[in-house]
Amino acid sequence: MTVELIEGMELCAAPGTDPAVVALTTAQQAELAAMYGEAQPLVALHPDISFTLLLLDGTPVGCVGLQPVASELGEVKRMYVDPSARGWGLSRILLDAVESHARSIGLTRLRLETGPEQRAALALYTNHGYLPTPPYPPFENEPASLCFAKDLQL
Repeated sequence: MTVELIEGMELCAAPGTDPAVVALTTAQQAELAAMYGEAQPLVALHPDISFTLLLLDGTPVGCVGLQPVASELGEVKRMYVDPSARGWGLSRILLDAVESHARSIGLTRLRLETGPEQRAALALYTNHGYLPTPPYPPFENEPASLCFAKDLQL
């Protein structure tokens, strides 16, 4: 499925193996490694993660993953917007898209993990109704992890 939101912008479903998703998630992990060094939690991509890819004029500039965790619980994974495309509200579009996808597959709650140095991400999530929650595995002993959750309106 491909959705065009504004001229030149598209959202489309993509697997975690899609070369554009791989490039964006690799860039995200490199950015986090530069930010947190060895304190960054390293979590491999689960094969059940489905991605939404955001393209501007055909160029992939952002992505977000959704991993089902339990019957009604999902986790937002690897949300990323390329630095060249930041400041345009694209992360809000990606977050809305992943929440819509979650609802469409019957998930009623989303959780996520981010870090204390990611101020823009913290503002995005709290402004979207995500509330702090105790760390969940595998983040319960990670000092650079902050966890949030949101109940979705169906």
